[in-house]
Amino acid sequence: MVPNLEAWTCRKHYSWFWDSDKNNRIGKIKMTTEVIDKSTPDFVAEKAESSRMSIKTVLEPGKSALASLTPDLLKKLAFISTYNDVDPQSPSPKNHGYQRNPMTERFSGIGKYYMKGRNRELIPAIIASVRVYDDAQIKKFHELFEAGDIDGIHAAFDKSVFSIVDGQHRLNGLYWAWEKDEEFNADVPVMLFYGLRYAEEAALFDDINTNQRKLPKALIEVTKVYTEEGDGSHAQAVREISFAVATDGDSVWDDRINMTGARDANRSVTYEGLRRATSQMFPERTLDRLRARKLAPKEVAKKFWKMVASACENAWLEKTRMVRNPENGQLEETEVSYRLKDLVGVASLAKLGQDVITSCLEKSKDDEEFYEVMADLVGRLSEVDWEKGKHNPWMASQAGFAGQKDLYEVLYKLVYLGESPGEASHPGEQ
Repeated sequence: MVPNLEAWTCRKHYSWFWDSDKNNRIGKIKMTTEVIDKSTPDFVAEKAESSRMSIKTVLEPGKSALASLTPDLLKKLAFISTYNDVDPQSPSPKNHGYQRNPMTERFSGIGKYYMKGRNRELIPAIIASVRVYDDAQIKKFHELFEAGDIDGIHAAFDKSVFSIVDGQHRLNGLYWAWEKDEEFNADVPVMLFYGLRYAEEAALFDDINTNQRKLPKALIEVTKVYTEEGDGSHAQAVREISFAVATDGDSVWDDRINMTGARDANRSVTYEGLRRATSQMFPERTLDRLRARKLAPKEVAKKFWKMVASACENAWLEKTRMVRNPENGQLEETEVSYRLKDLVGVASLAKLGQDVITSCLEKSKDDEEFYEVMADLVGRLSEVDWEKGKHNPWMASQAGFAGQKDLYEVLYKLVYLGESPGEASHPGEQ
């Protein structure tokens, strides 16, 4: 009879059957059940053994080491610097991280793979940046790590100290497997690097992912906005202008740009697409001329796009159109697909923007006159019909940057020559 159920538990013993051809465990039969005292040292040792973390070897003192942890401890210790989360070391105003957000639909597939047979023994090393920066900190981290004191590690440093640079999907798959089956007690190898700063972590992440699997260029360029801040290059100036257009609260593009490059049906233009377009809008000489006039390129860009949104209001707001139903003769509201906020529209308008800015510089003497000229030129875009469709001569170009040349020519002729490709015909009524 068990005197105190809270102090006692059962240990089950199993006999396993193996498939000798596949070297795979295929089933088990319970053999015996043993009642044990949870307060005994044997039970405590068994419980401690189920969660393991240790430094296996120091590869280069003060620079790198190899460790292993079980998934439960990794989940408690690991930090991942993703775009939608706050990273205290990030230099950006909103402290966003440098990795894209994980694709949760991949977790179960990865977890199931590592749960099969002996696959738990084939886990590639996770790469972690341990954010400690001198010998004393490294020694302290090692002592706490070897003691399995994760709370102590977080207290001594902070919760971002064990920053995962590569392997976030693998980790989440391992977490999934452990949560599904606590007997999944894999030792996960982790390569530790000490002393990396945020920009170095981001560069390492970039290098690993660019070389082994194509990483969205949008996220790389977003990260460089702050990791390469102050380098004075034209490329960096374009990144900063693009980032302001994409994220500033007074920009019409705020929250409309896909910042990470992951699939997003509601944001067809990525930050990389916007950056490429902006580089055409602001060639180096144009930036030099604006600075000479003490005009901030970021503000010029935001005001240009605000004027575009105003001139092309129907397309910008994606307004519906009334179309007559041929069956009943009634006018009915129908959705319209526009090209204005597609990549081809953004790229073509940005290229036109360079012409507009040049005209503003040449025809104005002060800031007020500069923006008056811009308003006049951009206002002429109100005649453009941005609806997608072969019936619309305004939008006869291809999609993406491939269609930029043709659409740009149409827009340029309208704004500077007053020429139109002809009246667009619609299958319904306005």
